[in-house]
Amino acid sequence: MKGYNRWLVGAMVVCFACIAAGAETAAVPARGLWFWAKPSSPQGAVNVVGDASREAEALATFERWHVRRIYGSYSALPVEVPARVAAWNRRLHAQGIHSASLFSDGGALTPTGRAAFLLQVEARLLAFNAAQADAAARFDSIALDIEPHAQPRWKSATPTEKRALLEDLLTTCTALRSHLDTHGGHALPVAAALAYWLDRLPAEGGSIGWTSAADRDDWFVRLGRSVAQISLMAYERPAPAAILDATAWERVHFSGRVITALRARLGVEWRGLADLQRVLPAVEADSPPGIDLENYELLRLAEAVK
Repeated sequence: MKGYNRWLVGAMVVCFACIAAGAETAAVPARGLWFWAKPSSPQGAVNVVGDASREAEALATFERWHVRRIYGSYSALPVEVPARVAAWNRRLHAQGIHSASLFSDGGALTPTGRAAFLLQVEARLLAFNAAQADAAARFDSIALDIEPHAQPRWKSATPTEKRALLEDLLTTCTALRSHLDTHGGHALPVAAALAYWLDRLPAEGGSIGWTSAADRDDWFVRLGRSVAQISLMAYERPAPAAILDATAWERVHFSGRVITALRARLGVEWRGLADLQRVLPAVEADSPPGIDLENYELLRLAEAVK
């Protein structure tokens, strides 16, 4: 009987430990991760997708970091080797991961570039999805990382010209939403990465020539008609309070989902991986939709340093 009691107590300890571990895992909000094509890197999406060992490493990394959203940039792979991308999407979905098709061509801010961008969306997302009989092989959404402030002309632009560039971004988002709705992609949500400081008025030290608070507010309202989610890139801020402060205005005023984005680059925001791991729960506690991480390659590099 004593042996049975010892076995029972031991079994209960193991059971409670498993329950506690499960609760801890379940408590971590779903996280997003940018997964760039980057042909020059072994961690680039175009070199990972289709390589069994690299795919296994990537999926294990996603699980380790509780990643449930992948913003994947696959270059021309959906057109050239659609079966490879379809198989990858099935693996992501089997792991409970939302698969977004990522586009980042800054040329889409111009009329000519915008037309070329929509053709890419047609070929790499809409036509690809339409060709997949298996829903698990399709992309779930489209993500944009078209940053006006990353364009060469931004650096020398006047506040008024910067305001015009933001209008170009809005025009691109509106055109994309319209194209999706009229070409079989009405069910695909649009997400966009934005700099956290776009909402700053000139009187608050902002560099964008918003003519008034109403002008700034109206731009975000119109953005919300096309974009369902924004990822605010609160980079170069290592303290949770400063990160949350950077995204506070949008979390109150934007109509869609607002996710706080952090960068996994050591030596800039973080001295080591432990700093990032310590900050994540603090930010997530006050940012219910969770966080996005930039990016898979940086995350793997950070883990290698550890």
